[in-house]
Amino acid sequence: MEKRLNDLVARLSDGQLDRREFLTRMAVIPGGVAAAAAVLPLLPAETAQAQFGPPPFTPAEGQRRHARIRAMMAEQGLDCMIIPHRAGDGVNLLQYASYVSGGGFFMFGDGAVVFPLEGDPITVANRFPSPWISRAKPVVFEDGVQAPLGRQIVEAVEELGMENSTIGVVGTVTGSEGLNEFINDGLVTYSTWAAVLAGLPNAEFVDISGDFGVLMSIKGEEEIAACANAALIGERLHEMMVETTHVGMDSAELRENVAVHLLRNGATADVQAAFFPPGPMPDGFVFNSEYGIIHNGGYCQVTLCMVVGAMSAQMEALTEVAHELMDYGAEHLRAGKRFGDLMEEMESISTRSGYWHRVPHIHGMLPMMLVGPVFPGENAPGSRTLGADVEVQEGMLFSFEPSAHEGPMASAKVGATAVVTADGLDIYNTIGTRVQQV
Repeated sequence: MEKRLNDLVARLSDGQLDRREFLTRMAVIPGGVAAAAAVLPLLPAETAQAQFGPPPFTPAEGQRRHARIRAMMAEQGLDCMIIPHRAGDGVNLLQYASYVSGGGFFMFGDGAVVFPLEGDPITVANRFPSPWISRAKPVVFEDGVQAPLGRQIVEAVEELGMENSTIGVVGTVTGSEGLNEFINDGLVTYSTWAAVLAGLPNAEFVDISGDFGVLMSIKGEEEIAACANAALIGERLHEMMVETTHVGMDSAELRENVAVHLLRNGATADVQAAFFPPGPMPDGFVFNSEYGIIHNGGYCQVTLCMVVGAMSAQMEALTEVAHELMDYGAEHLRAGKRFGDLMEEMESISTRSGYWHRVPHIHGMLPMMLVGPVFPGENAPGSRTLGADVEVQEGMLFSFEPSAHEGPMASAKVGATAVVTADGLDIYNTIGTRVQQV
């Protein structure tokens, strides 16, 4: 799969494919649309005819991130950091190595950034130039085989003279608090980490996944603005869905409307959790949806529950609980609040109602390291709260997804994307905070 992606990008860059043919071929590859959206803005206009503009974030944003990283390193006594790319899922855009290098430069395969406390960092095994880091160890092929990433990381550490230092690492601890509920095996492959350990026997390694995740989750002005723009696309998506959906409408038409809306707004969606039954929508049908919208460096998750036609008494009861959970979370998610305390309070509402929920009532984003409990089924034991001891801070981005389920299928799920401010909470999406009857 990776070879197919690499070959198409190489042919586009060399002028062997035009942009239309490139997109057509990428669209048939799983994950190809999202990959194309990240690649096209980075290629020269004269060869790819695809220069959509500069990278989404300025050098000032890179300087802000690097300064905060170095302050954390100094506080923890770290001389250097090894930051891998691999994320394990698609809901943590611009994280880890890409977060440090400018985002989107490790779309095809593994990679890393070696980041010293002082001096210039080095990107390792990157396939595209970074706007924030000038030093790079590009992908190397030996007898047609790519050189192992672990060996290249060791070479970068030695190039910086850090082989005998204290090195912070991200993603080497299984089930680390700094990751998320989708990642139970860390971020770094065994062979890569074994090569690093063997190649740097005199270094002291400290896993700082949790601290680094908290640092990343506090957004600056540029990131917040980009995520707000993505959320606006989500709000307009909901407007369109509410205005056009009706009893008897073929579900294929709704699916097409969603795809066209994203395309016209230059957005893609990694999360597309929506059940479209075949054929016309019957009276009383409940449509629960969630989209993770990616747009020009920004990301949001928007949730919408629509009742098509008449609402049943069961659905009215579920709706009441979902609204209560949404209102409670919106009122109490504040800077200074311990995340685990809020989750306990919201879980007590669910327990009192007698309903269960499959997804977390609230989770953080970019990265997804603060996550409320999830339940695989009714009466099944749930997960613990990830990041329970983390204090909510200004600039953190959250997805609200409070829901109430009865039995295996009946569900009301509302939500919105929101950012924590100095004096409260900015909720970007309002339509999805209430069950809509159409």
